[in-house]
Amino acid sequence: MLKNEEEAKDAVQDTYLKIWSQKEKLNELEMPEAFAMRMLKNLCIDRLRVNQKRRMVNMEEQTDLSENITPFQTVSFDNLKDLMIKLFQTLPDQQRMVIHLRDIEHCTYEEIQEVTGLTINNIRVVLSRARKSVRANYQKIKNYENRGN
Repeated sequence: MLKNEEEAKDAVQDTYLKIWSQKEKLNELEMPEAFAMRMLKNLCIDRLRVNQKRRMVNMEEQTDLSENITPFQTVSFDNLKDLMIKLFQTLPDQQRMVIHLRDIEHCTYEEIQEVTGLTINNIRVVLSRARKSVRANYQKIKNYENRGN
């Protein structure tokens, strides 16, 4: 799920620590293995969310622009980038995660299914709604800006 062996090992270690801290409760569970796997999956999802936020911050800091771009184009691009980041941040967590995994990370639907636990049909619906929401909010902002011209 994490696509990084070291991070996966850390997640497993964190799961062991959490299980150890709740060892008294394990006897009460019907399926402690399933509980541990669910806990590990949730920790992996949490790590992916943290990594997603880090990547979004890194994306804000990137300024890898061609020398042929004018200062006006640079400012326009920066404004558009800032606007898109804000629009993505307004999405619900699930939509933001799915659109990030699909459109930024270029994950397959099956990989997204592993991370989120959603069915492929649900992923498509969530992705469609996220894109539609971003598009609609972008259009609202652009229409408002054009109204002043």
